[in-house]
Amino acid sequence: MKLKLFLLVIIFSLKISAQEKHGEEYNYKATYQLDYQEDSTDQNSMKSETVVLYLGEGVSRYSSLGKAVEDSLTATLDPSNKSMAEFYRIRSLTPDTDFHYKIFKNYNDNEIILAEKVFKDKLKYKQTLNPVDWEIQSETKEILGYKVQKASGSFAGRNYEAWFAPELPFLDGPYKFGGLPGLILEISDTKNHYRFSIMEFQELKKIVSKTLNLDDYKEVSQGDLDQVRGDYKRDPLTAMTNGGVTIHWKDGQEEEAKRKFQKRHKKQNNPIELQPK
Repeated sequence: MKLKLFLLVIIFSLKISAQEKHGEEYNYKATYQLDYQEDSTDQNSMKSETVVLYLGEGVSRYSSLGKAVEDSLTATLDPSNKSMAEFYRIRSLTPDTDFHYKIFKNYNDNEIILAEKVFKDKLKYKQTLNPVDWEIQSETKEILGYKVQKASGSFAGRNYEAWFAPELPFLDGPYKFGGLPGLILEISDTKNHYRFSIMEFQELKKIVSKTLNLDDYKEVSQGDLDQVRGDYKRDPLTAMTNGGVTIHWKDGQEEEAKRKFQKRHKKQNNPIELQPK
């Protein structure tokens, strides 16, 4: 079965490599519901978000819907308009999200890039594609009218079960997942702490282009980016103060705010990658 998977991946890879490279343009969009357990010790800490995967010829872009909407709105801003009113207007139109990164896959370069702006720091790291050694199973079922087949594998400290659709010829899936001979429509770890379920797959009437300039982002290791993100979530007030933001507090308000942030951060103890690279 692994030999069969290897041959299929080679065929799909050759097809992608033979295509003319058109740059970062996306013709298709897959929308998923992500259900995840925020606190590993509390089964009642389940949360849900909508995430989106844009697909093109040998490239893809993944993010939470909240992040995608925020970037789209920000791109329409007048650079000279830095008013707080405009800032709050954008915030009011943006869905809440716990995930502020974007993931770009490039199958021609065999590369994943995760980019994230943590307050004022623009950071990114690079990894090789297809980190999962999949084993395809014989079991099949139907999702959204597509016949899907089961596969299992391990990634970053979790064991996963995935369902992919061979008739959708994309070596891709939500988050960093991919490498199966068909788009992943559903994937969850065996503890069900993280589950991605397809909601919609569509061909876009208008091509979407990549708007993020990754040259503006400083390249670091995954560990360094995770550390910066964790420090900011635990104590964003210090980061804001160090960044030149002045906050006028009444007596005791600052200490109370810091306690609330630290308490919330302690509950965010169940990242999707338990063993990052």
